[in-house]
Amino acid sequence: MTDFVSQARQYASKVLSGEIPSCQLIQLMCMRWERDLQRDDIYLDHRSANRFCSYMETLKHFKGLLAGKRLKLELWQIFAFVNIFGWKYTATRRRRFRYADILVPRKNGKTMMAAGLALFMLFMDEEPGAEVYAAAVDREQAKLCFNGSKELLKGSIVEETARVRLGEIRNTANAGVYKPLTKETKNKDGLNPHAAICDERHAWATNEIYDLIKTGMGARSQPLIFSISTAGMDTSLPYYADIQVLKDVLLGLKEKDNHFIMLYIPDDGDRYDDPAVWAKVNPNLGVSVGLDYMEAECAEAKMKGGSTLAAFCVKNLNMWVDAPTVWIPDDDVAANNADFDKSQLDGADCYVGIDFARKTDIVAVAFWFPAFSVALFRFVVPEAKIQEVEDRVDYRRWKEQGWITESPGNVTDEDWFMAWLHGELGRYSVKGIAYDPWGMWNVLNKFGVYESKLIEYQQSIRFMSVPTKWMESAVLKHELNFLDNPVIRWMFQNVVIYTDPNANIKLDKARSRNKIDGVVALVDAIGGWLTKTSGKSEEIYKTHTLRVVKSFN
Repeated sequence: MTDFVSQARQYASKVLSGEIPSCQLIQLMCMRWERDLQRDDIYLDHRSANRFCSYMETLKHFKGLLAGKRLKLELWQIFAFVNIFGWKYTATRRRRFRYADILVPRKNGKTMMAAGLALFMLFMDEEPGAEVYAAAVDREQAKLCFNGSKELLKGSIVEETARVRLGEIRNTANAGVYKPLTKETKNKDGLNPHAAICDERHAWATNEIYDLIKTGMGARSQPLIFSISTAGMDTSLPYYADIQVLKDVLLGLKEKDNHFIMLYIPDDGDRYDDPAVWAKVNPNLGVSVGLDYMEAECAEAKMKGGSTLAAFCVKNLNMWVDAPTVWIPDDDVAANNADFDKSQLDGADCYVGIDFARKTDIVAVAFWFPAFSVALFRFVVPEAKIQEVEDRVDYRRWKEQGWITESPGNVTDEDWFMAWLHGELGRYSVKGIAYDPWGMWNVLNKFGVYESKLIEYQQSIRFMSVPTKWMESAVLKHELNFLDNPVIRWMFQNVVIYTDPNANIKLDKARSRNKIDGVVALVDAIGGWLTKTSGKSEEIYKTHTLRVVKSFN
């Protein structure tokens, strides 16, 4: 029998030595493996690990050029399976991992891994009356894994004990059954799962089915929920928050010993057009993911931008892009950074924009320095928001890095905020403070010496179009400096733009799927600057009435 455990060791060693390109989260996964090898309360069952991997390599491809040939597991797949099926608790001799999450871009063999694992849990895991489910957001998605299992079953070592029907596979030797599962499935409350494949969880609107599977596993001795997915385009859905928790486990901030975690996610600052990044997050690059394919997809994404670029970043690179289309490509936003001595800003002329609409969430202040083309951002987040377990972004990390200021309590107190703001304003020569009157009316009397600098800035398209277009042009020309601020870079990715019939534009907070407060604050600051210095941001319909275009007939 092939020694797959030694190959798993090789994978971890090559990742940690840098021989295999990898992202930080994969390196942390391998560090966890090395620590686990030193523990006494768990042990690595070589026989179980090797048995599963050997079984997988008896299955045959059923699509493409490799159809009819036996599977050949790659090192990263071997590492995952050796962990899931090899680690056991010393006291019980039962498998350690009840949960496994693998987040990997498309074309890296996810479906084949999941479909083969489902068959093993039904036929080979020695579980009487095993119930196995292929769960997904809808029946068509659930059938992808289920139908893949049906194809792998043909000619396999377990085919003789299988009875295949339209919507189920039965194990006649142990009364086990394998079915697709969605929210439309009837009689879900009676589930007693031994294993569940949760496919493309990034698209699940709720965790209802996941929680149902989880609570139904209580009577099983060593069940498994195997979640396999790519990233998504909506961080308001629950799987994004779940991934943040799993990141914290790898970072050592949270404990979840019964959960195997493999997250191929780019590191902060990684660019979508960098082949080195492709290799870090596509473990099958050069195998099932061709380099020429990635080059062609990237070139098209760069050329078309918008939704094409968003789809490339999400599906091919596992970047979470939180907007249906990309207003300004992330590489253009990232290019608006340069080394800069921030001491030059002390006492410099600046224009300020404030977005203070929601005190329970993030408050953004943008300082715009026209002489340097520098935008300096300050973000304030309540202490309770930073500590939330189900948060959608890593405010905690940004706070530790100095990009976010924590305000005490559950909400940002107005008096606390104004005292803090006065301290920030005192560093510079403030020429104007543009504000949204809807969110600031009740603190206007607290600006003191800065009251004369206030500029009421309406958020309607009549006022917002000119500064938004000005900023858009400057960002695309790489003329600004955001001082490498990761928060504003994330917010630019969230922006959705509303365009009226006359091609005037504004930031659309209602349709933007996550926070854009810093971008709004910068538009306000630039609008205030244009109003004070050139008048270009006056109402776009103010200087003319209805115009009649003569007919050329």
